[in-house]
Amino acid sequence: MLISYRWLQSASALKKLERKSFLETKAKMQWWYVDIVMNDGSVLMMAFVPRKWWPDTPDANLDDALVMVSWLSAADGRVRSVSSTLDASRMRVSGERGLSLEIPGAISITRSPEELGTYRFGFELPEVQGAVEVRALARPFSAFPGGRLPALGRAALLGSPLGGDAFEYISHVPRGAASGALTMGSEKVAVDGHAYHEQGRFDEAPERLSKGWFWCHFLHPEWNIFGSPGVFMYVQQQQRLDQPIFSGFNLFDRSLGFKNKTTSGDPAHHKVFSGGEMRFVYDGLKLSIAADPNKNKPPLLSFPSATTKQIYHTLVTDAELTVQRGGGAADKVAGQMILESCWLAL
Repeated sequence: MLISYRWLQSASALKKLERKSFLETKAKMQWWYVDIVMNDGSVLMMAFVPRKWWPDTPDANLDDALVMVSWLSAADGRVRSVSSTLDASRMRVSGERGLSLEIPGAISITRSPEELGTYRFGFELPEVQGAVEVRALARPFSAFPGGRLPALGRAALLGSPLGGDAFEYISHVPRGAASGALTMGSEKVAVDGHAYHEQGRFDEAPERLSKGWFWCHFLHPEWNIFGSPGVFMYVQQQQRLDQPIFSGFNLFDRSLGFKNKTTSGDPAHHKVFSGGEMRFVYDGLKLSIAADPNKNKPPLLSFPSATTKQIYHTLVTDAELTVQRGGGAADKVAGQMILESCWLAL
């Protein structure tokens, strides 16, 4: 059963949670994430983790921050990736006008005070310099009615232990416009395309949130579809930015999950997905997406682990969206799909 509750979501409540994310003590598991599909088909991903979720090396300091930037070039199919550990004790935050977070000489994230916000991600690292601006074209969305999932809800829906902190997850830019320029090494990256931006926060050890998740994002100029298949979904057409076709939770309908999964790696890892199929049926609209495992690009963002208990892995592959309304003919839409595999307690 699909449950749409967008009309219940209070913009002021979501903004209050975002203010908490920027200004309060950083949680044990927290992130700012952006993906952008460029007008030429290139894909850019950026992520900032103010405290490492788990040790990426045996002697890692979990109070350190981590920044990751990956660019998949449509011109040559190559991926350029940067990952840098930062001293989070140097972090400065401000809420005087909009919101801002900065580690001087490394990274800055600012949010303008407008209701549909504009975000600026600035980089001053040896490996990457420049800035990317993300301007929201649709109002925020959360998989949870109030932007947060309390402990009892986590236990019921995610199978996590009872008690503890609420999980906060908000897509502050479910659909936006991106612009800017980066320099990665000796290469210039002109940024111009469609953007997605989310923030998440959970102030306990990651394995207390859940066993993990699989998330995907269909990238196309006309269609914007993201979510965790079988759990929640956001479906939007470019011509109706103000009113998504669906945005909400799936309850009990197992047919809407990710089917015919294939795995990635050499040897293949049973929890890193490289392809599969999903479907969505709502109010006379039938959608299906087939992610092609034979068209995988090299991995993009990856958060390594010093053990075999956790994994975070993203890749992009070619995908085809099939759209059918009522009994009409089906339309085929060729695009790309981000497949994100994050497992916290293997």
